Amino acid sequence: MTTVQLQTKILRHKTAPDEYRIYRAALEWDLTDPIVIEKREDIKSEHQWHDRMEPYHHQVTNLITFCRRLPVTLLADDVGLGKTISAGLIISELIARKRLSRTLIVCPKLLGPQWLEELQTKFNIPAEIAIGKDLAKAVPEENGAIITTYHSARLHLDSIPPDRFQMLILDEAHKLRNLYGVATAPQVAKRFHAALAEHRFRFVLMLTATPIQNRLWDLYSLVDLLSVARGHPNPFGNEGMFARKFIADGREQARQLKQEARDEFRSIVYGYMSRIRRGDAKLYFPDRVVQMHKVDPTAAELHLIEAIAKPIQKLNRLAQISILQALTSSPDALMAQLNNMARHGTAPEELAATVRAIVNGMPPSAKLHGLGELIGKLKQENPDRWRLVVFTGRLETQTTIQAFLESHGLKVGIINGTSGPRNQETIARFRKNPPECRVIVSTEAGSEGVNLQVANVLVNYDLPWNPMIVEQRIGRVQRLASEHASVGVFNIMLLGTFEEYIVGRLMEKLQMASHAIGDIESLLEASGIGGEDESGASSFDEKVRQLVIAALAGKDVEAATRQAEQSITDAKNELEREEASINAMLGGMEGAEYVGPRAPTLPAVERTMEPNDFALAALMNLGARVTPQPRDMYLVEENGGNEYICFEEQVDRSARCTLYAPGSAAFQRLVSRVIATGVYDVEDLDPAPTKESEDIVRRWIVSFGGISKAVDIVEVQCCFQGAALVRVRTTVAHDSYERLVEIACSPEEHRGRVDRSWLAPLPHTLNDPSALGINLE
Repeated sequence: MTTVQLQTKILRHKTAPDEYRIYRAALEWDLTDPIVIEKREDIKSEHQWHDRMEPYHHQVTNLITFCRRLPVTLLADDVGLGKTISAGLIISELIARKRLSRTLIVCPKLLGPQWLEELQTKFNIPAEIAIGKDLAKAVPEENGAIITTYHSARLHLDSIPPDRFQMLILDEAHKLRNLYGVATAPQVAKRFHAALAEHRFRFVLMLTATPIQNRLWDLYSLVDLLSVARGHPNPFGNEGMFARKFIADGREQARQLKQEARDEFRSIVYGYMSRIRRGDAKLYFPDRVVQMHKVDPTAAELHLIEAIAKPIQKLNRLAQISILQALTSSPDALMAQLNNMARHGTAPEELAATVRAIVNGMPPSAKLHGLGELIGKLKQENPDRWRLVVFTGRLETQTTIQAFLESHGLKVGIINGTSGPRNQETIARFRKNPPECRVIVSTEAGSEGVNLQVANVLVNYDLPWNPMIVEQRIGRVQRLASEHASVGVFNIMLLGTFEEYIVGRLMEKLQMASHAIGDIESLLEASGIGGEDESGASSFDEKVRQLVIAALAGKDVEAATRQAEQSITDAKNELEREEASINAMLGGMEGAEYVGPRAPTLPAVERTMEPNDFALAALMNLGARVTPQPRDMYLVEENGGNEYICFEEQVDRSARCTLYAPGSAAFQRLVSRVIATGVYDVEDLDPAPTKESEDIVRRWIVSFGGISKAVDIVEVQCCFQGAALVRVRTTVAHDSYERLVEIACSPEEHRGRVDRSWLAPLPHTLNDPSALGINLE
């Protein structure tokens, strides 16, 4: 049934020549675009990310698929195909079309920093991580996101106001797979099922590379969550119907699908899920070659290890990790770490003094000489085009490496937390042929969003104990569609120390397995040495810490280290078996593409002012002073404050400049401010009707020789001629379409009631269009 509702708003008469034109332009820029995307050219959010990254075809396809299947979809692309990029495209597009302003992202704790970086550096979406009780009070910035963990969401989802977020993204959504087919469903799965049934989120996107891990109930559970979010019954039917129709080996086993039901099973699944396999994406991913570059430690370096071995046993967990990671980085980093801890009372001053005495008299470390040997080999193999990226977690180590390499005549580029404005220049020098700068030494703090794939050799001068950070380092060099056939990863290790036989062994195993599987989080979860404990007590870095502390205490850790290695190998094999099982059960999407109504062909919105012209005119109309500045910027001074604005994203990100482009938060705020002014433009052709009426009467009386004594106006009627501007909105399901329509009004049809009130001038404030004689019927 179609329902038409006509609403009016309070307007005021224009006070400046261009005021109504600006107001109308604001209405035009505020129109809601339907979410109709058939091809890349239909995307409206590209200005948000086109200077930051270039999505692959399959990622754009995922955006189109989601928009066709509004409001919920499960993306189950193979690992390594960039599901977070697909999710970022979807968020950006919904923001640009004014459907979304706040997003909640739930993911394993290990993936939180990756989400934060991808959203901020690739899509310019403000985001923050909120864990534990902080989740309940976390409010995202405008058009921003809050990132949390499954554990935190399970505990605090009920405390979040139901209108705080419009979109929910569940990364690694297979964590909710045991909703059915088990004796007791996990609390986290039940909690999200309840939230989706309450329709607390307008849009829902689930991501997982393993929609089925063990049993058919995994997919039944995920489809049930999606159908509940969509407001539909589960298309598989109830549990009993699903088991009878689709499960071949019994309800408890549920590992085999009935052959005769395979086509129907796939049809239902692909009604909710989109899946692109690596082969379908046709993207080349360079091979990864990981090697431990072992160097003999100097006597002084062994002395340092002996000096901290006993005192470290008495310190707390966090202090132990900080000291051990500094120790494996460089003597300078260890000295700086202990000096700082001693100042704050978290480490003994005697230990700091002992380390200072050793370090101040040390020769260059063995790792520096090892790095020099690697560079010598690179020069021999590719003398003209060799390039090298060195990663370290410590600024002190970065400075030491830079000084050492420059003393050997090498030009070195530096990337760290304070080098942001110079990063693009450094990378440009690095990319030239031949390169002006052959070595970049980078820390994690400065490398977010940096693409270094022109190099194909990476050196981990020290290894973080967080495997995700290691993967992010490698990801700066090893990227989809790289020009290199392989990427060499060298982990420099002190031979015969815990760094080699614990940290190096486990990290090398993880790096190779992760390359084969493509998903470090799933690998850690399957191996049993990762997991999501809010305190980190059962995480991979905790396992490494326990082994290292035991080794320093003189205990034999070989068996435990070998067991951890084996668990990684077993997990890799299991995940490969799962991938083969998924391929066999679900196949590809050939023949399972979107089937439904063809998207309507709608006329493009005609706008009377270009966005730049509108923004400048609107700001000045609101009373701001606008002054042109260099680099296509403008200084806006208003209400005692000022800001620099621009209409295209600045290449130099250090320039503090607010982007006023369609879809940006600032542009939309400006549009809303102008619309709030409410302007009408009507000319009164009878500005003094009483006087004119009296003059007419007097002239008529005079015409036959009469004398006018008094004139009494008894009846007055107003008529309107012109156009009424109507904002029309039609809504279907989860989408809507808006246009401005000019309706011609003739004086024969638009006449006001007979009333002496028409003798008054046009009102400055118009509460009802009928006050102008417009007939709303």
